[in-house]
Amino acid sequence: MPTHGKLRLLCTCLALVVLFAVPLLAVDRIGPLNADGVSADLKQAVEDKGYSVAPDGAAMAEFWFARALAVSSRDASGALYPQLANGEFVAVVTFPKGTSDYREQALASGTYTLRYQYIPQDANHMGVSPNPDFLLAVPVASDTNPAQPLPYKRLIVFSTKASGTAHPAVFAMAPVGDLGAVTKNEQGMQVFSVEVPTANGKTVKLGIVVKGQAQ
Repeated sequence: MPTHGKLRLLCTCLALVVLFAVPLLAVDRIGPLNADGVSADLKQAVEDKGYSVAPDGAAMAEFWFARALAVSSRDASGALYPQLANGEFVAVVTFPKGTSDYREQALASGTYTLRYQYIPQDANHMGVSPNPDFLLAVPVASDTNPAQPLPYKRLIVFSTKASGTAHPAVFAMAPVGDLGAVTKNEQGMQVFSVEVPTANGKTVKLGIVVKGQAQ
């Protein structure tokens, strides 16, 4: 291959490496949770600093994660995060301009809790996502006690208040990428990766799909 051809190939490869290595969206640390309508218990349950996920300088979402996730070991086939319990409080999120969930359901601007749920592996749910791990959004007015896990049926009902449909508002979870950044995974999903403290004094790394819908 001529020298100029090799140089062109090398430049193309380097460009691809840069494209996939650089985070797609800016992530910054922000101050404490002060959103309207958030209970005192919720404010106490999250870390003092949050994360702002902002494409082009405009905040897409603001997250405040649990001060200490309660983790355990359980048998959940295919789960990425078997240490999380169903119905467990994970975070508070604010969408300044509204957004859409993994099912392309519209969510109004406002503040929601996010609770973990392992989606049942039955005929109604098989194949809806590469992974069975989801975070369900609940309006903060309906979820004031983060210390209390929500049973499955109650969580579903509360989350439908966020979506305004018969289906809960769901955000898929994914394998972790670069911590403190948003990167695109192999399915083209934009994944926010973060490390969260746990009650046993350790941490757990989480990947949350902030942009991308089910096919």
